[in-house]
Amino acid sequence: MKAARVAALVALVATAAGVGGVDARSHLGGRKGGAGQATDPKQDLAAEPRMVIRPSGLVPVFPSGVKCPDVASAYGATTRYDGSRRPMDRFGGLHGGIDITLDEGTPLRALAGGTVISAGSAGMFTGNFLWLQHSPDDTGLPFWVYAKYQHFQDTSAVTIGQTVKAGDVVGLSGRTGTEGRHYGATGYPHLHLTTFAGPSDTWKRRDSSVQSPGAKIFDPMALYVPDLRDVDDVDRLTKDQKKVTIPYAAEDGTVHPAGARLVWPVACKRR
Repeated sequence: MKAARVAALVALVATAAGVGGVDARSHLGGRKGGAGQATDPKQDLAAEPRMVIRPSGLVPVFPSGVKCPDVASAYGATTRYDGSRRPMDRFGGLHGGIDITLDEGTPLRALAGGTVISAGSAGMFTGNFLWLQHSPDDTGLPFWVYAKYQHFQDTSAVTIGQTVKAGDVVGLSGRTGTEGRHYGATGYPHLHLTTFAGPSDTWKRRDSSVQSPGAKIFDPMALYVPDLRDVDDVDRLTKDQKKVTIPYAAEDGTVHPAGARLVWPVACKRR
């Protein structure tokens, strides 16, 4: 009975960011570039990724002199951008990424150099989506990053296999996947960004998910923590260390400070 309760909890928290309860165990082993391959849900659970969502307490600090779109609903938040409570039957009531409220049609930027590995449409809660894979050389971090952007108007700005640089436009913000239910017929235009940290470039695609063995879901804000060695290190930061200065791309695509490997996923404007 105890094992059954644990399995049910894993299935609940693992549904975040397109990894559904059915997919919880299929987020284990895959092959590089194995798009669309079936997965085996009976693989060794010792390889199970950390799918528990824990609020990080990280706070973005944007450079003076620029205006950047802020986080409207933080990672691990129990509320949406409008203050309403998130439903307990989805991810235990916790947010599996960050939301940035945007006008529809706002250009969205690659948070680092990388490769487009998946794109498509998944209906309610996800809409049009895009996955980027970022190597340690791309980010300067000692792990691979898999980033999922959701709610695009469409995904025609890039193609699967295309390489991008930090600050490149990868699509336009939209409201796909939000129309109906809580947000009503008009939906809610915003970017939902989810990130996973993996030990390798091994991955496979299943529907709207990209699955990498040993991957851990984490707060996208942790990408900007200086000298981060492991995403679990965020739990040990002091309150002051959790105030994270954000590098950014300007509307012309230039990166600030020059040479930064990571940028905010939406351009910042001079005040």
